[in-house]
Amino acid sequence: MVEYIYYTGVGAKQDGKHSLNEFLDIMNKKFNIECSEFLPELDYKACHGYKSKTTYMKYNKSKKNTKKYKKIHKAVNKCKKYIKTAKKRKCVLDEFVEFSGAEKK
Repeated sequence: MVEYIYYTGVGAKQDGKHSLNEFLDIMNKKFNIECSEFLPELDYKACHGYKSKTTYMKYNKSKKNTKKYKKIHKAVNKCKKYIKTAKKRKCVLDEFVEFSGAEKK
């Protein structure tokens, strides 16, 4: 079983070493909403890489007629629709770890 979580982001201790409860307290106070918005990227295939896809679309508007752009645009639209209808829920430990980039040890 995991004894400690190593996290050095917002709200972390100086040494970055947290017990499970300390880590969950930080995440629930600081990132509860952001993590619940991050979940569709994990759950739904069209949402994988959503942020990078929207960034691609933003900076490549001149390539609107290419197959790649159209494919990305279609996936982004599917993801947006899914996010609007997806039920919000609280994140659990593993989801917080993936969201924050922390390490379990």
